[in-house]
Amino acid sequence: MTRTLLIRSLAAFIPLSGLIAQEKPAPALDLEARKESVANLEIHITQREERLADWGRDIKQLDTRIEKQVEELVKMLTGLRDSQSSRTNITQLKKSAIEGLKYGIDRYARKRREIRELVRTGSDEALEDLGKLDQRILKRVDQIAELTKSIPTHDDVDKYESDGGSYWNGYYNESSDISDEWKQNRRDTVQSDKQRNDTSKVLKEALERLDQRRRTLKDFLANRKITDSERALYTTELGQIGAYEEHLKEQLRDVTVSSGGGGGRAVGREQAHDIEALLEDARRDLREDVSRLFLTYDQYVRGRSYLADLKENLAARKEWLEKNASEKSGAP
Repeated sequence: MTRTLLIRSLAAFIPLSGLIAQEKPAPALDLEARKESVANLEIHITQREERLADWGRDIKQLDTRIEKQVEELVKMLTGLRDSQSSRTNITQLKKSAIEGLKYGIDRYARKRREIRELVRTGSDEALEDLGKLDQRILKRVDQIAELTKSIPTHDDVDKYESDGGSYWNGYYNESSDISDEWKQNRRDTVQSDKQRNDTSKVLKEALERLDQRRRTLKDFLANRKITDSERALYTTELGQIGAYEEHLKEQLRDVTVSSGGGGGRAVGREQAHDIEALLEDARRDLREDVSRLFLTYDQYVRGRSYLADLKENLAARKEWLEKNASEKSGAP
């Protein structure tokens, strides 16, 4: 049997359907089911919008509470000064508060870097959040300067006070000692000078960082290939640097040349201990509130992105539905 006859013989036993793929008919378009899916997705979106609004309100409430508490603590401390019995206790509490404010700036700066990366990679909504963090950081700088200036500086106080005197052999001999008031003023002056130097150093370093950022941004805008989101971010930041610099320079001048700080209410040693306990509790509350604020913000950012995806999905479903409904009805 020839090869051709063998092939023909075998072909007789193989069904034609095994050689030719049968195309299954396309399922009928279930437009009603698609319409229902659109309605369900719209309900889902409404739910997520409400949740996002809840997180937004939580963020505002936490931020307001944090700012109110910090402002009240700073106002309380700036209205106090040491007495001869408290020596430098109140000043030490002010310095501790300044360190807490500096730590707060570091936390906000870290969060700012995270948000800046979101903006750089295309999250336009986060650009406004970046500006709010900048405002909080500048506010902390103002509060540090305010506390620094509230520490009493040098005052003209008589160094010696008379304890009376007596006559001896026709001469009057006066007994005098270094006055407690002069000693207290001396303690205040030493602490004030040190803190003003420390605060001035912080402000100068901040100005140097701003200047470095300006040079970097100009280089990126002029010489680098960047995305539209990056260009918008860098242009916005570059425009803000001048205002930030002027603000810091003004505070630096005030801290360097201003005098005063001695007009507050003098506090005794026991009162100073009570205020220390109050500040410790407040510091703990603020740490917890800031952590909760950042956690809620992270939830808000994720929720905002998820909601945007849902809305994009809804738009695609509506477009598909409109197109296929027109084709089924035969509309041109």
